[in-house]
Amino acid sequence: MNEAIKGTEAHCHPFVFRGDGGKYFLICLVNVLLCLITLGIYLPWALMKCRRYLYSNMEVNGQSFSYGVTGGNIFVSVLVFLVMYIAALMSIAARLPFIGFALIIILFILLPFMFVKGLSYQAMMTSLNGVRFGFSCSMARFWLIVVGLPVAMVIGLVLCVMIIAKLCPADTDTEIIISGIVLALVVVAAIGILNGTLFSKVMSFIWNNISFGVHRFEAKVDTVYCIKYAILAFITLLPFLGVAGYIMSEQIMNDLRDGSLPLYATNDMMDMSEFIEVQRRMITAQVVYYFGIAIATSYLTVSLRNHFMSRLSLDNGRIRFRSTLTYFGMLYRMCALVVISGITGGFAYPLLKIWMLTWQAQNTYVIGDLDALALENSSQETEKGMLATLSRGIMPTLPFL
Repeated sequence: MNEAIKGTEAHCHPFVFRGDGGKYFLICLVNVLLCLITLGIYLPWALMKCRRYLYSNMEVNGQSFSYGVTGGNIFVSVLVFLVMYIAALMSIAARLPFIGFALIIILFILLPFMFVKGLSYQAMMTSLNGVRFGFSCSMARFWLIVVGLPVAMVIGLVLCVMIIAKLCPADTDTEIIISGIVLALVVVAAIGILNGTLFSKVMSFIWNNISFGVHRFEAKVDTVYCIKYAILAFITLLPFLGVAGYIMSEQIMNDLRDGSLPLYATNDMMDMSEFIEVQRRMITAQVVYYFGIAIATSYLTVSLRNHFMSRLSLDNGRIRFRSTLTYFGMLYRMCALVVISGITGGFAYPLLKIWMLTWQAQNTYVIGDLDALALENSSQETEKGMLATLSRGIMPTLPFL
């Protein structure tokens, strides 16, 4: 696939990641030690140091990205978030739940505004070949797409499922089985519609408001395509849920029939061999379940990423993008990242992250004459207000790049 792209597309520039796993491991190790020594105060600087290393080693057309955010830029923001969180917990613990919940509600109300300003700041501090990225959008449109649309869709889909459940007959065993199948299909379709629609609308909205210098990005994501693959990903998970449920079904039925407490609450009164057998079943069921999650997640991630990149363009379509990730490649890398990192207590995570990023870069392409692209910064300036400063601790990245 990679060779086909290089052979048929003019001016094809693959992303190149030159990061070294050993160097990144040492950076992470030093960061962890300094965070422990300073009781967490060094955390903002640690996060920015890791991100700067990753950005500076990502190249396209011989030019590396630059990331200008420092720990000092986000320290105040992180500190305010931490103080509000601790104050909310202390208020609830002191039997003043009204104050605690009020702080949480205020934070959630401000969060969309802070996300926009945080993404704008992150984009402005990211550059390629001396040209800054940018992000600006209508706050009303952002609320409508990112907050209003999900809430409206969840309410609408829940009502549809409830209405269909009421209409399904349940007088005989056959009707109950048929109604259960119909409801399961409706739920799968509802989840797919929700996830696919939100992905297409949110990603299109965000990227249609991102710029590179004076040039605008444009994303034309196909909502039907996203819904289709969101449904297929969930269907992929269903057999694993069925197997995990079957493994645990005997014990669940015994608990329901006997009215007993869960096994973890009564294991001191059980025969040891029976207890070990039950634990074996639980572990097996969990392994099957999480493996199904990994397969469904890798399938959905690769499908949506490849589609999104093919629909993304810059400078009125003169610059386009391609992604050639594979399902199996994502699956075993994702499993390795989670499993081996867990087994090694996190020590292998930096090495595996570099491995993952190198593979993703090798399968991501910019197609077009980059040398003909005018390298001119936009007139957008970094915001200086209080809310903008506090929002710098919200550190979203440009999705998929």
